[in-house]
Amino acid sequence: MKRRIAPLLLLSILVGLLSGCSGQGASDMPFTAGAWSGDHYDSAFLDLRFTLPEGWEASGADQLADMSAAADKALDLQKGGTGEHPESIYHYELSAKDPETGAGVLVLVNAYSASATDYTSGLQKGAEAEGASYTVGSTETVTLAGRRYLMVPLTMEGQETPYQRQYVRKDGDYLITVMLFAPTDSAEAFTEMEGFFTQLSRS
Repeated sequence: MKRRIAPLLLLSILVGLLSGCSGQGASDMPFTAGAWSGDHYDSAFLDLRFTLPEGWEASGADQLADMSAAADKALDLQKGGTGEHPESIYHYELSAKDPETGAGVLVLVNAYSASATDYTSGLQKGAEAEGASYTVGSTETVTLAGRRYLMVPLTMEGQETPYQRQYVRKDGDYLITVMLFAPTDSAEAFTEMEGFFTQLSRS
């Protein structure tokens, strides 16, 4: 399995700043990171398995840690901090990409005190703001890997893979976000990527 760095759009950082609801409290199930075994990424916390397709490349642990640190620093600065010792809020769990087409997936877990609906509302407000670099479609409730998510389609301006779908759900004190990126807005492209995810407890 190729494990070269595959950077993806960090829109989730901007969304976290827009929401202003990041924070951590008591949780019955504390966050634990998933792990790779061959071409499978498994997360007991997310009850999720991702199977890396042939030809795709996954980011390594160091790259994911850098992405998480950058998001935590950005949030700390937005709150008026120095960014030097930010609280650990963002956990980038998975980043993988098809280098030929630009299609990719990103999984993020972050401490979040509001609801998944508040998150999607924040996306909508951001799209309506002057100078917004993306548009948002209608939110739907869908099932992904055996779990119910709110799904929001987005179109990004000036991106190689402008079409994105964000699948979000709340689990205790955490917001779980699965992002899919595609060079086209065809339903087939996203359906194919959804198929890379399965429910770990039923695998």
